[in-house]
Amino acid sequence: GLLVILVATVVIVWAASTSANLNVSATVIRNCTISTAAVGFGSYDPITANATANLDAAGTVTVACTKGTTATIGLDLGQNASLMPRLTVKGPAGAFVTIIPAELLKPSGELDDTMCGGRSYWSYTLAGTGTETYFPKFFYRGARYLKVECTGGAEVTALEGIVVHSSAPPVGGFSCSNDLFNRIRTLVRWAQRSNLMSVITDCPHREKLGWLEQYHLNGPSLRYEFDLATLFTKGMNDMADSQLENGLAPDIAPEYVKFSGGFRDSPEWGSAVVLVPWQQYEFTGDVALLRRYYDSMQQYVAYLGSQAKGHIVDHGLGDWYDIGPKHPSEAQLTPKALTATAIYYEDVTVLARTARLLGREDDARRYDELAGEIRAAFQTRFPDLPDSQTGRAMPLVVGLVEPSARPAVLDALVNDVRQKGLTAGDVGYRYLLRALADDGRSDVVFAMNNQSDNPGYGYQLRQGATSLTEAWDSRRSSSQNHFMLGQIIEWFYHDLAGIQPGQPGFKHVIIKPAIVGDLTWVKCSYGSPYGRIVSNWTRDGNKLTMDVTIPANTTATVHVPGKDGGDREVGPGHHQFRSTLVPSVR
Repeated sequence: GLLVILVATVVIVWAASTSANLNVSATVIRNCTISTAAVGFGSYDPITANATANLDAAGTVTVACTKGTTATIGLDLGQNASLMPRLTVKGPAGAFVTIIPAELLKPSGELDDTMCGGRSYWSYTLAGTGTETYFPKFFYRGARYLKVECTGGAEVTALEGIVVHSSAPPVGGFSCSNDLFNRIRTLVRWAQRSNLMSVITDCPHREKLGWLEQYHLNGPSLRYEFDLATLFTKGMNDMADSQLENGLAPDIAPEYVKFSGGFRDSPEWGSAVVLVPWQQYEFTGDVALLRRYYDSMQQYVAYLGSQAKGHIVDHGLGDWYDIGPKHPSEAQLTPKALTATAIYYEDVTVLARTARLLGREDDARRYDELAGEIRAAFQTRFPDLPDSQTGRAMPLVVGLVEPSARPAVLDALVNDVRQKGLTAGDVGYRYLLRALADDGRSDVVFAMNNQSDNPGYGYQLRQGATSLTEAWDSRRSSSQNHFMLGQIIEWFYHDLAGIQPGQPGFKHVIIKPAIVGDLTWVKCSYGSPYGRIVSNWTRDGNKLTMDVTIPANTTATVHVPGKDGGDREVGPGHHQFRSTLVPSVR
C-alpha cells in the first residue's frame, strides 16, 4: 500500500478489485496489505456488452466504452471505508464517467445503497485533452463497492479508492495471542478512522452528524488509539456553540439539523458537554476545557435539573440499539429513567470534582449536596434494579449502588451475561465493560467477546463486515460503518494490557493487566503526553513475565499478579517482573 499525506488528510490508496457477487467470476490473482486489512484483487468480465475491462498484474483497472454507448462495471474495493475516488480517464470532450458508491450488494449483484438513500455519486465530464485525472475536492462517502458508468467514449485507465480521515496521529498499538481480538481491533479501527473528520461523525455516508454520546462513551477507546486532544477541543466548541439558552446541549453538534424529541434532547447524549472536558483532563492533564466550558457544564446540569421530577430525569433515547425483541432503536430492556438519572448523577459528581479542581469550593459543596439528593431519589425509584445488563452496570459504575449491595448486583450481572450473552446497547455497553473489569471480572468480558455465534464483534466478522456496524447483528437495514459500539478498544488497552492513568495525563501510570482466558501474550503501547508507555506480558503455563516501559518524568505502580507478585513502585525506564500465577476458582 501507499501512504500519502495531503494537507490535513491522511489518505491510503488501493486499487479496485471485482467481487464474485457482482455478476462476474472473480479469481484472486494477488493480495496487497493496506495497513492491517487484506485487500484482494481479482480478474473479471464486464457486466455489460458495450464495456471492455482489463486488470493487469499491477492491479490497475481499465474500463472503456464505444462512443454513443454506456458501459457499466462494478468494483469491490475489499474494505468499507470513508473514501474519495481518484480517476484517470481519457476520451472525447463531453464524454463522462459516473461513480456510484454503496456499502452492500443485493443478491442480484446490483448495488444496495437503500440504507444511505441511494442518491450519492461522483461525476466527471471530460475536456477531451488526452489523459485526465479527477479527484473530488469536498465530497467523501463511506463505501466498499463502486459502480462505474462510462458514457460517450470515455475510457477509464485507472481508478483508486482513497481513504480519507483526520490527520490525528496514531498513538496506540495493541496485539495479543487471540486472533479474533486482533481482528476486532481492526474492525473497530476502520470505523473509527472513517468517522474522524472535522467532526467525529456517527457514519461516513447516511448522516455524517456529530452524535454526542459517542464523544464520551467512546472517548477513551478513541484516545488510546489516536491523539485527539485537538479534535475534542474543536468538538467542545461545537457543543458550546449549539447549546441553547435554556442550557440544553442538543444530541448533535454542530446542529446542522434540528430533530425533535429524544433525537434532540437525550441526557445520555447531551452529557458529553460535561464528561468530555473531564476525560480530556484525565488523558492529558490539561484543565483548559474544564476552565473554558465550566459555565456550559453548569448550564447543562441546571437544564437536566429543570427537567427532573423529584430528581428523576425520565426522557430521551435511553440505551439505544440494545438487543431486545424488537428492531433495534430506542431502549427496550432498561427504563429510560434509569439511564437518564444515572448520567445526571454522573454529571453532577464530575461537576463537583471540576469545581473543586478549579478552586470553586462553594460550587463543589452545592453539587455534592445535589448528588446526594439524586442518589437518594434514584434508590427510592429503583429499590430493585431492572433485570438488564445496563440496568445493573450503569448504577454500579457511577456509584448509585450501596457498597453492601455491590457483590449481589455484580453476581446478578455476571449471571445475566453468561445466560443471555451480550444485550447492552450503545449507552450501556461501556458501563457493562467497566462494571465487570473494574470489579475484577475481565474473565466475563473475555468470554462475552471471544465468540462468533451470537450478536457481537465476532458475529459481525463472521457475516463479512470489514468495519464495525451499527447493530450488533450487522443487519443490512443499519449502517455498515459505525463506530458507536467500539468501546471494547478501551478494555484492550486499559485492562488486558493494564495501561491506566494513575494521575491526570499519565503523570503517574498504573500498570494492572488482566490475565484472562487462554491468552498467552499481550503487546501494547500508548503514547502519553510524557512519552511512550509499554505493557507487554507473556504466560507460559503458570509462569508470567511482564515487560514494562515507563517514560521520563513519570512514576508508575505496577501490579504483578500471582502469589509472588504485588504492587511495585517504579520510575522511568524498562522493568521486567516474573511471577507464578494462581489458578482462578471462578
